Amino acid sequence: MRCCKPFYIMLSIVPVLYMSAIVPPVFPEDGRPGDAGKLDRAVWLYDHENYDEALIPLQELRTGDPGSSTVAYYLGLTLKQMQRYKEARPHLEAAATLSPKINYAVPELIDLLYKLDEIEDAKKWVAVAEAEGVAPAQIAFMKGLILLKENKDVDGAIASFDKAGELDESLVGTVKYYKGMAYLQAKQLSKANEVFKDVVMTQPTADLATFANEYMDTISRVEDATKPFHGYATAGAQYDTNVVLMPDDETTVSGISDQADWRQVYTCQGDYNFRFGDNVSIKPGYSFYYAKQTDLGFYDMVSHDITLLPSFYFDKLAVTFPTHYNYVSVHDKGYLSTASVSNLTNYMIDRNDMAQFSFLYNRKIFLWPPDPADENRTSSEYVCSVGWYHFFAKNQGVFSLGYSMNCDDTKGENWRYWGNKLTMMSVIPVLKNVKWNIVCEYFYQDYLRKNNVYDKRRSDNIITVSNLVAIEVFKNAEVQLTYTFTDDNASIGVYKYTRNVFGAGMKYKF
Repeated sequence: MRCCKPFYIMLSIVPVLYMSAIVPPVFPEDGRPGDAGKLDRAVWLYDHENYDEALIPLQELRTGDPGSSTVAYYLGLTLKQMQRYKEARPHLEAAATLSPKINYAVPELIDLLYKLDEIEDAKKWVAVAEAEGVAPAQIAFMKGLILLKENKDVDGAIASFDKAGELDESLVGTVKYYKGMAYLQAKQLSKANEVFKDVVMTQPTADLATFANEYMDTISRVEDATKPFHGYATAGAQYDTNVVLMPDDETTVSGISDQADWRQVYTCQGDYNFRFGDNVSIKPGYSFYYAKQTDLGFYDMVSHDITLLPSFYFDKLAVTFPTHYNYVSVHDKGYLSTASVSNLTNYMIDRNDMAQFSFLYNRKIFLWPPDPADENRTSSEYVCSVGWYHFFAKNQGVFSLGYSMNCDDTKGENWRYWGNKLTMMSVIPVLKNVKWNIVCEYFYQDYLRKNNVYDKRRSDNIITVSNLVAIEVFKNAEVQLTYTFTDDNASIGVYKYTRNVFGAGMKYKF
């Protein structure tokens, strides 16, 4: 399923990973200070990460001596380490402006303003640091981060990262990683991929290499997703325990012997995406399905489906208007012709959650003549649905819940019904190359007229559980193992059945 924008998971900026080169002045005590002074004690507590204990004496000292830049500096650092950023800001500003000025306070203040998203103020202090020559490599690096977060001058961010790497060789790995992030933001995926690859090659054991590897995987998926032509082909075998939908109560029917059979199944699908900028696309497509029974040849099936998918993309919203035509033949005879138009709207609630709304109109024409007329299933069908999707495991996994209601207004009164369906679906990444897709459905069909063949009202409670395990054997190729269970607990015995379908096959995507 397509989300609002394919790059949204890559456009956010990860937290700052590097500030270790900015070292505050440290008092030389190796042991715990005794009565050497309240400030010495507070600094010792800070250096040993006892921030809660350091805070109280530092607050007392700040109140007693508001003109001390050293006290203001350590109080600001302590509050910053406690993530009380707004409280830390005035003290770091004081440390950077009082006399004597603490130069180390400027980079710490810039980092704090970055965390607070106070971009304009951060840029002002960057200009101050550049003019005074304070920690030039670190300031250049943070300037690149600020420009990247501002998302107005990506080229300027890359230039700042390059300058930081030239001034301090210890920053080279970090700089390369953030250059890759900048190229991602500029949608220059090939350049981003090359930079991330360099990070992995030069620092394979570093944490940044792990992040870079993840972004390389993401870039590969995005590049595949943004190619204009997509398609797949599958080939497999299935064993169906109830091809003919034999009722559980065999006394209700006669003349049916074999009901289970093996079949060969082949499918192929292709579409081409015509994009008009970042906000509009039109995707025509075609799919083909062929099922050949081993013994029950009467149920051989061929399906042709032609689709057209106009789509409009906004910040958090994707609106599509799928249309399609489907033609199904059974036993080499035309069986069903369906034309449909619909609307599908996806809204990204946040990075991990999406709401979906849809409306569908189907015109179904059954081509075999009914007998009697009340069995005519040709209809106009109306379907509306709502759903919620939650993405997890770095967007490799999905869990969704959905509800749909439909009205199938058939010509024959025996098949006219209102339906309500609940659906739960999950895609679970079991291993890196193994995914398990499970779908559970409950479908209640309430038929509106008394069945004139069996002289009673019909209702169906249908439970369906579908499983698909996909094992990637190499890129774009996977082995698929499937199992589907259906239980139709109909109120009229002839429509009541259970069915198990087991399958195995190969799928290749291109």
